[in-house]
Amino acid sequence: MTNSFNILLVDVDRTLYPFECKVWDAIGEQIHLFIQKKLSMSNEEARSLRIALRDKYPTTLQGLHNEYGVDQDEYLQFVHDVDLATFIPPNPDLASIFASLPQRKVIFTNSTRFHANRVMDFFSIKPYFDDVIDVTMIDPYTKFEKEAFPIALELLGNPPPQECVMIDDEDQIICNAVSAGMQGILVNKDPQVNSNQHVQIPTINHIKEALEELSEKYSSLSQV
Repeated sequence: MTNSFNILLVDVDRTLYPFECKVWDAIGEQIHLFIQKKLSMSNEEARSLRIALRDKYPTTLQGLHNEYGVDQDEYLQFVHDVDLATFIPPNPDLASIFASLPQRKVIFTNSTRFHANRVMDFFSIKPYFDDVIDVTMIDPYTKFEKEAFPIALELLGNPPPQECVMIDDEDQIICNAVSAGMQGILVNKDPQVNSNQHVQIPTINHIKEALEELSEKYSSLSQV
């Protein structure tokens, strides 16, 4: 049944590893440190600026780039340079899970190719992914904006969107994928974040069951 979908778009942060891991907290600290150094601010000033930029822009990076001319690549390389092994537990089953899935698999992330490759290397899953679509390739958008998804489809070679599945921990991102004609699987333990009754799993290790459920759901809708 999983052959109903030909392309899996897989998020990185808090999707390939558990939501409760503190990787994103560490990246947040790197963001504050970057702002401090780049703009010669105190820690308190940097934190206040980040809050202000996040209220005004989809990401801190967009705000820093638009208002302070910060170089995108310099920022992304700096903030994602964290020790993954300190925060992420091993997942020895993940490689065999992805190896068993027949679909084309592509990382689609709001972070960088550098960071995505590091996470894939950590889990030994890079051989099972054809490519990475990172945040620089959908600029000036992120996955939190609907405009990112037609760009991603074009980068994939314009496949039929209904054959693509976005796998992510953010409900808004799944909604944006669905609005572009794709299917979606939400990877999140909290059922309250699922605002649109998406197929939902607690961890990425349940992806095969989720694809079966999604395939059955899609087949039943197609027959209506």
